[in-house]
Amino acid sequence: MRNPYMTGGYVTSRKHYGRHDLIDHLLHGEGRACLVVGNRRIGKTSLLRQLELLAAGEDALVPLYWDMQGGDTVERLGQYLADAVRDAGERFEALEVTPATLPENDVLAALSTLRRAALRSGRELLLLCDEVEALVRIAQEEPEAAQRLHRQLTVAPGLRVVMTATRAIYQLHDVCRDWSTSPFLVGFDVSQTLGGLTPQDARALIGQAQAETPVQAEPEVADTICEATNNHPYLIQLLCARLFQAGGWLRAIGDDDLQVEPGLRGFFANDFSALTEADRRVVWAVYDAAVVEEKTLQATVDEHPEQLHQRLRNLESLGHLRRVYGQWAIGNQFLANWLATERSALGATPAAATSETAMQTALAVHQAQEASLLIARLNARRSRLVELEQQRARDLLAVSPQALAEIAHLQDEIVQLRRLISEIWAT
Repeated sequence: MRNPYMTGGYVTSRKHYGRHDLIDHLLHGEGRACLVVGNRRIGKTSLLRQLELLAAGEDALVPLYWDMQGGDTVERLGQYLADAVRDAGERFEALEVTPATLPENDVLAALSTLRRAALRSGRELLLLCDEVEALVRIAQEEPEAAQRLHRQLTVAPGLRVVMTATRAIYQLHDVCRDWSTSPFLVGFDVSQTLGGLTPQDARALIGQAQAETPVQAEPEVADTICEATNNHPYLIQLLCARLFQAGGWLRAIGDDDLQVEPGLRGFFANDFSALTEADRRVVWAVYDAAVVEEKTLQATVDEHPEQLHQRLRNLESLGHLRRVYGQWAIGNQFLANWLATERSALGATPAAATSETAMQTALAVHQAQEASLLIARLNARRSRLVELEQQRARDLLAVSPQALAEIAHLQDEIVQLRRLISEIWAT
């Protein structure tokens, strides 16, 4: 049996695990323009490509994946958009749109052409924008063009937008501070952070449950993989690739299996560079303590309790930290090992260009939108649970095992959602 774990490039279809609620929200939620923030190698491109695949099978949407990396001018963005249409091929030829028919070097006119073509076919254009940190430079150098692009992305009819980026995108709050119009991120749903998988989805990935031939893993081996990686999808794949045996099973973890390879060191360095000085103080305080209570941490870093709690939740959602029996610890064992070897060098690296004010603004908006989304999700789970409880009362002993399993799963989800909502309200 060949090693099935993917540690390079994006994944889609049966190789893409989890993110079901997020995908449903991005494809069918009320928000017309969404920004999903996550660290490197957390699966942002895979998410967009999975959305592209799923939307292509729906009658209501025409998806277009648009990689903005390196598009530091509006003109270059237009060129990249034409390249994206060329790569999509028949999907847009069927709408009588080709790169040759798009307005040259005019990204706004090109977007208008694309969405109007989608509308004529009775559908909407689903624009899937990757590496949108490029917009920071454009907002600095070409603010009027950036403002027009913002209006197009957030209010134009026939357009649904999903953007992915690292925390560097929050620099837009600094860049747009003096705009007479709304800052660029106003109008975007920023409630979503791309972090680790759910425990169920992590175990499905470990066992390759969606593959034709699943991988065998003893429960205790799967538990240690989840613990070491904190359910980070790339780290799961990396570790499982090291543990995989030709007979189609995973051996137990050894010390050498948690080494941080050069490529992974680069990704961690990139993520660390996106942290502000205040973020770094918290991370190092947690690292030094190994496991620490929030009250103790507050005294160490000398930060207002509400701001610290908000910061901790954000660092947790991104995977820098995690909770262990109500206390805080470093996000995963790979990251802890990297911090141990790189500490002296990291002291000389500059903090994120994003100001602390911009970060607080971004996180406050994120928190408010996240609370609304979680409440809506909680109400939906409650409604479904009531339906199943009524079914169980009606069927008594004839109720199916699947219904019982769903009831148990919903009860666990409701408890988790209530906890998350109460934590947001606490700040």
